Amino acid sequence: MKTRSSRQARVIALTILCAFGASGCFGTFATTHKVYEWNRTVDPSKWAQWGVFAVTMIMPIYPSAVIFDLIFANSVEFWSGRNPMTSEGAPRTIHTESGEDVSLSLRRDGNVDVVVRAPGKPDAHLVIVPEGDVVAAYDEQGLAAIATPQPR
Repeated sequence: MKTRSSRQARVIALTILCAFGASGCFGTFATTHKVYEWNRTVDPSKWAQWGVFAVTMIMPIYPSAVIFDLIFANSVEFWSGRNPMTSEGAPRTIHTESGEDVSLSLRRDGNVDVVVRAPGKPDAHLVIVPEGDVVAAYDEQGLAAIATPQPR
């Protein structure tokens, strides 16, 4: 009888563990995406990217990122609504010497929302967009305000 209750306890514990682990499985997998995006920047050649992918699977960087996302990041995202591995929506404000406040917010699409507040002036809203080899800033009407080469 002792064996049967021990077996039941193990089944119950395994069921609870699986339910807990599955609570965050439909998250954004932000850590895994960051490893993937890093891999894409290593070299423009698809063969080099494949080679880096193969090495990071063996090392095991990709599997570690997936496990971290499954157990931690996606579970936090499931319960709080925010993935701790992304900085999306968390605005950062810079105070300039001239009294302006510049707020920057990363968007899900990779663009950056910028709001410039200056005393006695209306707020200026811009969206910073990477476009090929340049970074462009668009105003509220969608007109390009600035375009500069991206640093390499």
